Amino acid sequence: MADSKFDTDSLPGVMSTAASDLQSLRPSLVENALTQALPLPDIMFGGAVLVFVVMFHAFWIRVITSSFLKHTSALHVRASLWRADLLFTVTVMMLLALHLAEIVVWSAALIFGDIVDGWSTAAYFAANCYTALGEPFSLPRAWRIVPPIIGISGIFAFAWTASVLVNFVSRYNDLRADILGRSKASQPARADNMAP
Repeated sequence: MADSKFDTDSLPGVMSTAASDLQSLRPSLVENALTQALPLPDIMFGGAVLVFVVMFHAFWIRVITSSFLKHTSALHVRASLWRADLLFTVTVMMLLALHLAEIVVWSAALIFGDIVDGWSTAAYFAANCYTALGEPFSLPRAWRIVPPIIGISGIFAFAWTASVLVNFVSRYNDLRADILGRSKASQPARADNMAP
């Protein structure tokens, strides 16, 4: 009976010791021989966020492209150079905003993944990696594959945006040429109407 009382009294002490032992084991569980050879946690985390960022990019590129094409066809009806210039400027700004939003997505992943402390630090780290400038500081060894994955997502996104932008520039140039051609064609007609 005394032994059972002793065991019950010492249970809180044993539990707190076991909890602290588990916390001290956490880093060694993350960095064992398997994760050193094949760093699965950071590949899984980085890969999941990469897929999300690419899908996010795909959705908004589709929205931006649809908007540009819709407004381009409307400008063929109501031709105006300043409207064509404004449309192209707004479209480029939307593409820039998309890339900044993707940096925010990576920053949120770094914060909520408990990899980087603080939003400004996470944004600075994500922006440097996303634009392929390099790591401004090193992450813990368990997350060493995440920076190259952020860089890969940036390369994918910038290449995709560049290919879409080439199409936009071509359509913008065609639109401007069409508007200028119409205005030149209408000038002789106006001159004829003004003649006595």
